[in-house]
Formats: sequence, C-alpha cells, structure tokens
Amino acid sequence: VQDKSSLCEEPKYADILHLPHGLQGYFDYDQALACAREQNKPIFVDFVGHACANCKVMEQNVWSDPRVLQRLENDYIVVALYVDERTKLPESDWITSTVDGKVKNTVGRKNSDFQISRFNVNSQPYYVLLGTEEQLLTDPYGFNTNIDDFIAFLDRGIENFKNQKDIPAFNPSPLDIKIGN
Repeated sequence: VQDKSSLCEEPKYADILHLPHGLQGYFDYDQALACAREQNKPIFVDFVGHACANCKVMEQNVWSDPRVLQRLENDYIVVALYVDERTKLPESDWITSTVDGKVKNTVGRKNSDFQISRFNVNSQPYYVLLGTEEQLLTDPYGFNTNIDDFIAFLDRGIENFKNQKDIPAFNPSPLDIKIGN
C-alpha cells in the first residue's frame, strides 16, 4: 500500500471521501493531474458513486486482487471522482456546464459534468486512463469483473504511457451515451 508520501499534497475532501483497500489518491481531478505531471505517471480516473452498487462490486472483486492493487499503487496516480457527492464547492471552483449551461456547485455535479462533457458517458463505474497531457491512453473500461481483462486494461495504459502513445480521441456517438448508474 502506498504511503502518503507518494502523494504530492494532501488530497482535497480526504476527510469525507476514501479509496478502498488502503489505496492513496485524490478526489479532485486538477490535484491528480498536477501530481501526475510532477511524478510523470499516468492517471487512473475512477468515475464512481456512493449509490453505485456495481462500483462496490468492482472494488471488492477486482481491485482487491493483489496484481490490480500493485499496479494502482505503483504505476498510477489514482483519482476517484464521485458523481453523487453533495459537498458544496467553494465559489471559486464552481463551473458553468458546457453541456446544459447550468452552474455546478457541488463536488458530484462538477465531476458528473466532467464525465459527460469529456467522455459523453454518464454511467458508473467508468475507468479512464490518461497521460500527463490528458490524452487517452486506451479505451475506457466499464463494468466488467474479469480480473485478467482489468489487468490488461491497466497494462495497456502503462505501456502506451511509456511509449507516449495515445489513441485517437474517444468520441462515442450520441446513441452510446448511457444515463444513470
């Protein structure tokens, strides 16, 4: 398990949000991106929800595998972006959505808007591997409890990051957009 010294700074919202299995990471995308750049590591983005049953299944049955944990602990900067977290953001962190034009003033609404506006998806769990320039390293991964598939996903991201290879922009058609958990 990572010690806190592997993090670049104290994670925002760590007093209320936690990662499973003793993993250390962030709950704010900008913090994770800054740390990834500082440490030259790819980012493991976990779009998650408190009310997401399938997220818990993935954490309990897939993330718990020692081979998965080792990769998350050593090879990635982990960020869990809760889409249903109701904590109010400071006004300086509010955003106006490019999707619906509404102001997003909670952690969850901002994270959900990021997922929808950037990836055209609104379902959890949803895992995205990004490089330090926010490039997609491999196709995102949804709910699939096959541990070997998940390890292959993580390994593809690591390999593409090391080779500074990115895949073309991920732009699903509007028909691929999923609403809900």
